[in-house]
Amino acid sequence: MELHQLRYFLAVADEGNFTKAAEKCFVSQPSLSGQILKLEDELGRKLFNRLGRHSELTAAGRFLEKRARSILLEIENAQRELQEGEEGIEGELRIGVTPSVGPYLLPRVILECQKRFPSLSLIIEENLRRGLIQSLSQGNLEIVIASHPGSVPNIAAEPFLQEDLYLVAPKEHRLAKKTNISIRDFKDEPLIVLGESNTLGDKVYEFFGNNDFEPNVIAVCSQIVTVKALVHSGLGLAILPEMAMDNVSYYDIVFKPLISARMQRLLFALTHDKRFLSAAARAFIGTLRSTVDQHKQLERK
Repeated sequence: MELHQLRYFLAVADEGNFTKAAEKCFVSQPSLSGQILKLEDELGRKLFNRLGRHSELTAAGRFLEKRARSILLEIENAQRELQEGEEGIEGELRIGVTPSVGPYLLPRVILECQKRFPSLSLIIEENLRRGLIQSLSQGNLEIVIASHPGSVPNIAAEPFLQEDLYLVAPKEHRLAKKTNISIRDFKDEPLIVLGESNTLGDKVYEFFGNNDFEPNVIAVCSQIVTVKALVHSGLGLAILPEMAMDNVSYYDIVFKPLISARMQRLLFALTHDKRFLSAAARAFIGTLRSTVDQHKQLERK
C-alpha cells in the first residue's frame, strides 16, 4: 500500500468521480484508476461501486476512508512540524468564512495581516457553514470563521467575538424612534430573514419560538446586503448582527437594540483538533482576536 494510492483513493471518495479525482490529483484518469485497482487487489476488497460516471464507497471503502484520512493526517502533521522551525510565517493559509461575516470582518483582519506578515497569502473560501465544516474536516481549509457547529467530531472552537443582534427597520417606520424594543412590538410585522441554513436565520426562528410567536416571514435571503435592500424598500423588518451596521445610511435604515439578552451571536475560529496548527494559522487567529479587540475599543470611545 503506497501513500499516493491512499491520496488517489480519498480523491475519488471526495469527488465521487474518477475523472474529477484525477484532475484534482494532477494525474491521468487511467493512471489513477490503475492505482485504485492495485489497491483493491492488494486488500482483496472492492472499494468502490462504479455506477456509470458516479462512484460510491463500498462498506470496505468506508472503513478504509477513516483509516486513510488518519494516516495522511499524521504524515501531514509530521511534515509541517518539521518545517515549522525552518520557515517563517509565509506561504498560503486557507481560510473559510460565512457570508454573514466575511464582508464585514475580513477586510480589517486581512489588512492587518498584510502589515504584520507580508509573505503570507490568504486564500479565502466564502460559503455556508455546512460546506465550510466539510472542507475543514477534509483538510482543504485550516481555519473557519463561523458560529459553533454543534456536535461535529474533531472540530476545535475558539471564541473570539460576541455581538448583539438588532432589529433593522426603515427610518420612517413606527419603531425607528422607539427605545427598549421587545418582540411584542414587532411580532406581527413582516420579517425578512437569512436562509434557514444560516445560523442567523436559526437564531431568529429560535427567538420567536422561545416567546411562543410564529414569525411572519415574507422573504428568505442568503446575503445580508439583500436583507438590507429589502428592509429599505419597506417590505419588512429584519434582525441582523452589529457588524452589519456598515453602510446603513446608504439604505436609509436604522438598527434598534432589543431588550432580550438572548439576542446575541458568538463567533468562533474553528480548526481541526487532530491537525497540526501551523504558525501562520496561529498568527492569523492572534491577528483576528487583536483586530476585533481594537475595533471594540475604538467603538467605546
